[in-house]
Amino acid sequence: MKIIALTPDRKMDALAPLIMNGLYDNDIEVIASDGGNGVKNVYTDEQILEHAKDADYILAIFGKVNPTEVPFIRYPRHYLLDAINRPDITAYIDGSEWTCTAHPDSPTQISESVTNVRRLRGEPWINERMYERCSWYFKRAVFPEDLKRDKIIPCYIGAWNSWCLDSTDAQPSEKTYDLYCSFGGNAGHTSTGLREPVYNHCKTLKGINSLVGTRLGHTEYLNALANSYIGISAWGAANCCMRMWEIIANKTCCFIQEPIIEYPHKFVDGESCVYYSNIDEFKEKLDYYLSNKDECLRIGLNGYNHMKKYHTGKARVRYMLEVMKGKDWRTL
Repeated sequence: MKIIALTPDRKMDALAPLIMNGLYDNDIEVIASDGGNGVKNVYTDEQILEHAKDADYILAIFGKVNPTEVPFIRYPRHYLLDAINRPDITAYIDGSEWTCTAHPDSPTQISESVTNVRRLRGEPWINERMYERCSWYFKRAVFPEDLKRDKIIPCYIGAWNSWCLDSTDAQPSEKTYDLYCSFGGNAGHTSTGLREPVYNHCKTLKGINSLVGTRLGHTEYLNALANSYIGISAWGAANCCMRMWEIIANKTCCFIQEPIIEYPHKFVDGESCVYYSNIDEFKEKLDYYLSNKDECLRIGLNGYNHMKKYHTGKARVRYMLEVMKGKDWRTL
């Protein structure tokens, strides 16, 4: 199989590297436009147009763009879609967050989203030009109302290969830390979702061995997650969080602020994660699981196995291919 990937060359977002992981892990021939995001080889416009003549699919992948740059449409090279002119095999992969450009729609959208979750879905939410140029619109964050449009298909972020420090199925019998809450440290801001109240509560905990708001180098950070019984995730933009996947990829029991976005093969409360929807529920469940470490180990391993089966780049690309072959995403 040969796939053209019109890739962003800028700072990686969450979804582009996952898709590139998956394309290579599925042994697909990839004709990519720009480096970064795990791309191995890049091609000129002329080479891409030649390969597009017999490609199986065209993937136009979203990339964050600074709207003050002129011309800002240079990256990714989506202008090639007009010359390729094969909309019947073209899919758009939208990894955007606050709006279809990734940027907030107003200076207040981020703060407003704390009290009104619908403000996570800023406007414009759908890239209408790309919607018209593709047969499938795969989107990182799909709210229930988005499914009224027939081309829109959930394509959630997942676990990059580089986050899985230990790919075995074993779970250590003991870990170093009871709890790791990275907000204020490696996770950066605390201004969205329940990050601030969760972070503030974790700072008050006494009598446990915890890391709260500690900034570490990337490898040290992943090691700290792997050596914690509990890792805390809460929404950032797009009603989701990369910390969730980093935690789960390292067999740690992940506390997840329950999302309202749509995606297949969701994690199950008390089996492969621990959900909470408000700070009181978070406190109650945290007290319980801090006193039941065996449960944390069980859930952490279950979450890892569920992730490995359904939410790696390899699995996500297989899911996309099945949808493009005509399957309903809800049945996969």
